[in-house]
Amino acid sequence: MWKGIDVSDNQGVINWGKVKAAGVQFAVLRSVRRSGKADNQFANNVAGCRANSIPFSVYKYTYAITEDAARTEAQQVVALLDSIRADKTMIVWWDVEDRNTLCGLGRDKLTAIISAAKDVIVDAGYRFGLYVGLYVYKENWFDFSVFAADPLWVARYPSKAQKDLSYNPAEKYKPSVGRAIWGWQYSSNGKVDGVPGPVDLDICYTDPAPQEQPKEEPGVIYTVSVADVWTRERAEALQRQLAAIGINGVVHKCKILS
Repeated sequence: MWKGIDVSDNQGVINWGKVKAAGVQFAVLRSVRRSGKADNQFANNVAGCRANSIPFSVYKYTYAITEDAARTEAQQVVALLDSIRADKTMIVWWDVEDRNTLCGLGRDKLTAIISAAKDVIVDAGYRFGLYVGLYVYKENWFDFSVFAADPLWVARYPSKAQKDLSYNPAEKYKPSVGRAIWGWQYSSNGKVDGVPGPVDLDICYTDPAPQEQPKEEPGVIYTVSVADVWTRERAEALQRQLAAIGINGVVHKCKILS
């Protein structure tokens, strides 16, 4: 389990040396503002994380109500990441939480909008993840099963009291969404040395440091299944259903002979 923070220019100028010394093990940085321009502290935050060897990923708070708007937002994030030569293991967290703009779109439409953003992120070579408040899941804003293979970061606050990194929220408050989660944002009222004012606190359940990409094996493919079916459509539907409840498939290694 790793402890971290997520930040934007709302936190002002951060002293990342102090943040590192305080015990922060990863950070999630806001990438692009609603205007399409970079977060006002993005360059400083990237430099601070790099100088102090703090693994970081980025998030984009989305306002997109059409697929084209989602693609535009995603393209802005990709351009920003390319400009800093971001590692291709970087996760772009698609922040789906704005009730005023997104909640009323309907499950199918919002699912398609998020999928459009994902396609741009993945096609650019980056990883795609979802950030949501637990209420988004409970209110079924979109079809979570479509994104069953993508990391999920969920917010749920056990209390409003100020907390620091030494605080460990009780396991009973961990967000329950029918599958494993990448991370839990457990406070929006954190206190961390080096950060002016309140900051979000997070727990990550997977090592947030960049992971070496596995090498391709010429002439070899891998398949994942838990049951054999006769059509691709049924297989994909089954895979989504099982992944949504945290069931892992069996990996088969298949040698291509011709």
